[in-house]
Amino acid sequence: MVNLSGISARPAADATTATVQSKPSAAPAAKVAAPTEKVTVSTLAGRLSAAGEHTAARLQGMDHATLQRQLEADVRKVFYTLDPANKAAAASEVPTPADDASIKSAAAATAFIAGKAPNPFAGLSREQLSTISHDESGTFTVNERRAAEHQANKEEQAWRSQVVAAAMNEYNQTGKMTRFFTSVLDHFNQLPALEQATYPEDYASDLQAKIKLDFNYFNHAPGDADPTPGSLADLAQRRPGAQPASLFDMLGLLPDAK
Repeated sequence: MVNLSGISARPAADATTATVQSKPSAAPAAKVAAPTEKVTVSTLAGRLSAAGEHTAARLQGMDHATLQRQLEADVRKVFYTLDPANKAAAASEVPTPADDASIKSAAAATAFIAGKAPNPFAGLSREQLSTISHDESGTFTVNERRAAEHQANKEEQAWRSQVVAAAMNEYNQTGKMTRFFTSVLDHFNQLPALEQATYPEDYASDLQAKIKLDFNYFNHAPGDADPTPGSLADLAQRRPGAQPASLFDMLGLLPDAK
């Protein structure tokens, strides 16, 4: 069972399409121009608290497999098809409660999705982004959830690009991936609980085992042991000038970003 105490997290985004259903709201849809000012911090804090409590209650008690399926369903809802009908339905959603700051936030998210404004949630923490993107209580609109998910994905892809570049440098210089696996484990441990739940259940323990092994892929041996027969280092000694295998040919470095 996954511990959901105080959680707020997200699955990796995918491009699966879904249909947006207009939800009844306590107030009629308001036609609001995209705001230029930032979302009021105090109001946002209250919305995050309400959304987080609802999400924790909604997902409490699910085992890992069930939770993963629910997270996938959450993402399909957020990444609805951007056709006119769905965009209009999403834009008509009104947050609950429909105070001025919340309505401005929803309008800013709609403007971002339309490509007319920057992401209003840039600068929030991953925990906050996860809380928004997984909110099913109506506190945040689907467009706010989509904007938050988009920002989290942007940050994740930037991290992945950086860490894979460092991994290639480590591999080319030492034949090892130990620092890379350590960086990945540190990053994983810093993710929100629900985002961690989108990874395989043994993801952390597998990384820990790789770090402990300290495997040298050139020598095909752990630590600083001598090259084993048939290893890349052994073949290079017997065939000077031979190129080592590509890092990506040898390893599946990270789970696919859906």
